Amino acid sequence: MGEVLKQIYEIVERKAGLKARIKLVERTGISKEKAALVGEDDEMIRGFKMLASELTGISLDDHLRYPK
Repeated sequence: MGEVLKQIYEIVERKAGLKARIKLVERTGISKEKAALVGEDDEMIRGFKMLASELTGISLDDHLRYPK
Protein backbone atom coordinates (compact mmCIF):
# COMPACT_ATOMS: atom_id res chain seq x y z
CA MET A 1 0.00 0.00 0.00
CA GLY A 2 1.21 3.45 -0.87
CA GLU A 3 4.63 2.34 -2.10
CA VAL A 4 4.58 4.49 -5.24
CA LEU A 5 3.33 7.56 -3.34
CA LYS A 6 6.07 7.10 -0.75
CA GLN A 7 8.64 6.95 -3.55
CA ILE A 8 7.23 10.15 -5.03
CA TYR A 9 7.69 11.99 -1.72
CA GLU A 10 11.27 10.75 -1.47
CA ILE A 11 12.08 11.81 -5.04
CA VAL A 12 10.55 15.26 -4.54
CA GLU A 13 12.57 15.83 -1.38
CA ARG A 14 15.79 14.53 -2.94
CA LYS A 15 15.45 16.53 -6.16
CA ALA A 16 13.80 19.76 -4.93
CA GLY A 17 14.21 19.82 -1.15
CA LEU A 18 12.06 19.88 1.95
CA LYS A 19 10.08 22.95 0.88
CA ALA A 20 8.89 21.15 -2.24
CA ARG A 21 7.89 18.12 -0.17
CA ILE A 22 5.92 20.38 2.15
CA LYS A 23 4.17 21.93 -0.87
CA LEU A 24 3.25 18.42 -2.03
CA VAL A 25 1.71 17.73 1.39
CA GLU A 26 -0.17 21.03 1.36
CA ARG A 27 -1.59 20.50 -2.12
CA THR A 28 -2.54 16.83 -1.68
CA GLY A 29 -3.56 16.84 1.98
CA ILE A 30 -1.61 13.61 2.49
CA SER A 31 1.60 13.48 4.52
CA LYS A 32 4.53 11.24 3.59
CA GLU A 33 3.69 8.98 6.52
CA LYS A 34 0.02 8.68 5.47
CA ALA A 35 1.05 8.12 1.84
CA ALA A 36 2.75 4.88 2.85
CA LEU A 37 -0.54 3.63 4.32
CA VAL A 38 -3.20 4.70 1.80
CA GLY A 39 -4.61 2.49 -0.90
CA GLU A 40 -3.30 4.11 -4.05
CA ASP A 41 -5.00 3.84 -7.42
CA ASP A 42 -3.89 4.84 -10.91
CA GLU A 43 -5.72 8.18 -10.81
CA MET A 44 -4.15 9.14 -7.48
CA ILE A 45 -0.68 8.18 -8.71
CA ARG A 46 -1.16 10.22 -11.90
CA GLY A 47 -2.15 13.28 -9.87
CA PHE A 48 0.81 12.93 -7.52
CA LYS A 49 3.20 12.46 -10.45
CA MET A 50 1.90 15.56 -12.24
CA LEU A 51 2.20 17.66 -9.09
CA ALA A 52 5.64 16.26 -8.27
CA SER A 53 6.84 16.96 -11.82
CA GLU A 54 5.58 20.52 -11.48
CA LEU A 55 7.46 20.96 -8.20
CA THR A 56 10.72 19.32 -9.31
CA GLY A 57 10.84 20.10 -13.01
CA ILE A 58 11.62 16.45 -13.85
CA SER A 59 9.67 13.47 -15.17
CA LEU A 60 9.01 11.09 -12.31
CA ASP A 61 8.72 8.10 -14.64
CA ASP A 62 12.51 8.07 -14.99
CA HIS A 63 12.98 7.81 -11.21
CA LEU A 64 10.19 5.55 -9.92
CA ARG A 65 10.64 1.88 -9.15
CA TYR A 66 7.19 0.33 -9.50
CA PRO A 67 6.54 -2.48 -7.04
CA LYS A 68 5.39 -5.77 -8.54
